[in-house]
Amino acid sequence: MGRQLSTPTAILLGSAMISAAVYLGLRHGPAGVPTEPRPVVGAPWQPADAVSSAGAAPAPSVPREQVAMQAARALEAHRPALIERCYKPAAAARPAPRGVKYIFNLTFDARGRQLARGIIEDREASSPEVTACVVDALPAVAVPPPGANVRVDVPFSLP
Repeated sequence: MGRQLSTPTAILLGSAMISAAVYLGLRHGPAGVPTEPRPVVGAPWQPADAVSSAGAAPAPSVPREQVAMQAARALEAHRPALIERCYKPAAAARPAPRGVKYIFNLTFDARGRQLARGIIEDREASSPEVTACVVDALPAVAVPPPGANVRVDVPFSLP
């Protein structure tokens, strides 16, 4: 009769074989996956020549501070409608807080169209009902063409 391995030794050897197989299998990458990167669905397409040789996006022709001021003016144009639709009903139902404060993270393309928008609410001056309404009611904002993609943070408050 031959010599048998103990259970812990067999587990250790089996684990070592599985680890080696996984390591060797992952070294070359998964089979059948193309090596070229594919564009993300919904992401704006950007031609290869639009990116500089260093890999950075071209600098906007309009200063970021000016784009932030233009975005603030675009948000201000919607203030009266947001007060009527979002703030007043929430304030009538629950008087506190007296106002709500936000910071909008806005990204614009080279033509000034909104690509992305995020919202950060101040915890000391927030109302979930107002925030949900503002997110739903505020249309995409636009600014004059900055010449390149630009991301800005714009403070905003209601009323």
